[in-house]
Amino acid sequence: MQKIKNSQLITKVIDALFLVIGRRTLDSFAVKILKTTLEKLETKFDFLGYLTIHDDFFSEDGIKATINESFDSIEPSLVGHAIDALIRIVYLELTETIGDDVGFYFITEVKEHLGDLIVDELHHYGINLEQIQEEQHTRLQTKGIKPSPSSFLNKTGQNELQYTWDTVSRWKYDDNVCFLYDDDGRLLDTLQLDFIIEEYVERITESRKQHLISIPKTTILKVTEKESQLLEMMNQRDIDNDDAVTLLHLSQQKFDTMIQKLLKLEMLQYISENEVKLTEKGLQYLSENKKK
Repeated sequence: MQKIKNSQLITKVIDALFLVIGRRTLDSFAVKILKTTLEKLETKFDFLGYLTIHDDFFSEDGIKATINESFDSIEPSLVGHAIDALIRIVYLELTETIGDDVGFYFITEVKEHLGDLIVDELHHYGINLEQIQEEQHTRLQTKGIKPSPSSFLNKTGQNELQYTWDTVSRWKYDDNVCFLYDDDGRLLDTLQLDFIIEEYVERITESRKQHLISIPKTTILKVTEKESQLLEMMNQRDIDNDDAVTLLHLSQQKFDTMIQKLLKLEMLQYISENEVKLTEKGLQYLSENKKK
């Protein structure tokens, strides 16, 4: 049973896309991209005809869309396919219009505007934003594109942070500023750029200057304690997504990021669309870790 109506979910997604596109272009252009894309998709998903975007009424908070009540009776999996296609096509439209470099943080920004609850609900509809982001990054890597390098170290090359990724409990995104908090709600840091959060903190705590995306498949990232615990759980027994999130005391968003990192490190691999398993490299890591 879905926690949210189809109309509510697609409205949230459209508003998030509008905000992300509008931050890089004119709001009127953002509306044009969304309206044109939905019209194109209507040829494949005819139920999108129940949705009308009004290009004569919008503000910085969102756009005006009218949705026929029949839209809520559509099978959620079909709506999921349509939303997945909408996100992918809007991303391509944006990169073709503005440039490939906007693609690195597109999904990250969309997720921030959606919030954890809606991101989790998208999973129920079959939409995996982490997978979409991974595909986008792979595409950009093959083209030799990477974000502008930045230095996060002090003049002596030492790490100035007083926290690690494991101590970050949640984050809040507002107007291109990201605030990091610990379990007690204390503000840990304020990030002025919308970098991918985990890669940012991992790079600093390991005193590395090179960005993860610039070198595919390396050992630049250190496996954290939580990630080791997950690998150990998977080695001992079959465990599903919900149980792992509960046992590790993580949000779904943070858990998804962890899975994607372990996939990049080749310690996990997909055996089906929604299922992963330990690789030989993952088993070897556990074996070596026990000897320490």
